[in-house]
Amino acid sequence: MSAHLPLAGVTVLDLSHLAAGPWCTMLLADLGAEVIKIERPGAGDMARHAGSVYAEGESAVFLALNRNKRSVVLDLTRPEGQDVFGRLVAGADAVVENLRPGKAAALGVDRASLEHLAPALVYVSISAFGADGPYAGLAGNDPIVQALSGAMSITGEEDGPPARQGVSVPDFAAGMLAAQAVLAGLLGRARHGGGAQVDLNLLDAEIFALGPRAQEYLINGEDQPRLGSGHPQFCPYQAFRCQDGRYLYLSVINDKFWRLLCAALGRSDLLEDVRYASNRDRVARRDELVPTLAAQFAERDADAWLTVLHEAGVPCAPVNTLSSAMTDPQVVHNEIVAEVDHPTVGRLRTLAAPMRFDGARPPVHTAPPRLGADTRSVLQEHGLSVDEVDALLAAGVVAEDGERG
Repeated sequence: MSAHLPLAGVTVLDLSHLAAGPWCTMLLADLGAEVIKIERPGAGDMARHAGSVYAEGESAVFLALNRNKRSVVLDLTRPEGQDVFGRLVAGADAVVENLRPGKAAALGVDRASLEHLAPALVYVSISAFGADGPYAGLAGNDPIVQALSGAMSITGEEDGPPARQGVSVPDFAAGMLAAQAVLAGLLGRARHGGGAQVDLNLLDAEIFALGPRAQEYLINGEDQPRLGSGHPQFCPYQAFRCQDGRYLYLSVINDKFWRLLCAALGRSDLLEDVRYASNRDRVARRDELVPTLAAQFAERDADAWLTVLHEAGVPCAPVNTLSSAMTDPQVVHNEIVAEVDHPTVGRLRTLAAPMRFDGARPPVHTAPPRLGADTRSVLQEHGLSVDEVDALLAAGVVAEDGERG
């Protein structure tokens, strides 16, 4: 572990699976925390078997969310497993779980059951809809929350059906908020003493992420339309198809950029047209303005327009595919793609942490772990003897590396 990272010396027990919880704990691991991933015997984290893209038998979903962690296989349904978990908790700073509400208590690994072992523990629970309420017991995941939150209703083309957001916003928003909650809990403990019980859910996180869209509804009480790549409050603010079939995205958020756009396009007629004088005017006449601009953008290739617009200072970008994004000059310069050795995959390309400390990114120092790869070493580091670990292995309470995810 890199000692200079801000969370060096912090130990986090990760009882989570799939996306939101593992995203949270990966962020903490990137910041230097020792994250011990507690996994079920046999299958481990459900993400190990999720999706349809695999590298040498390793799921892309799992590989994306679990670097810089250690894996311990522990059967929490058995009293001996709960006892082992208690011994780990005694030396831990935080626990993160996203079990179904009530499951942690049933296993004896909720904060109330652990408080006597670690009174200053920061305990974060993530659920789909909330710890209680009418939906608490229902099965839920990211797209279900996108639908329930209203986010899906404002995503997609105007004349098309609702669309799922292209990335798992509820999962990753909840994961980032959970990481923030752990940091806040640790800071609060350092300043005031005591631990913390934090509850958050994907539904709240997604509605919170609606931001101004939700605030606009709270002001005017109006549902918002689907506008494809467009925006209900700004115009022109959307993707335009160019002559070569590629798209560029234009973001004219104020009248200054409107003037710059008109100058770049050589359209003094649009600039002087009182119908488009302000952003509100342009939004009100979107159906007139957008086809006019679309016809002009269709006359030249995307690169030609991008050169003109960049020189004029107009906010714009090509609508990249993932392949063109990963090879984009700025993305390459930023070095967001890292490499690490994986015991099964070999040299694994993955995404680096997006922040820098004193000019350096937190390293991807270990690949996502094989199931149970660290069971023996972690348990012995936390006070169990060789004989105790051997007995637990023989009894099937814990398991070692050997099963591929």
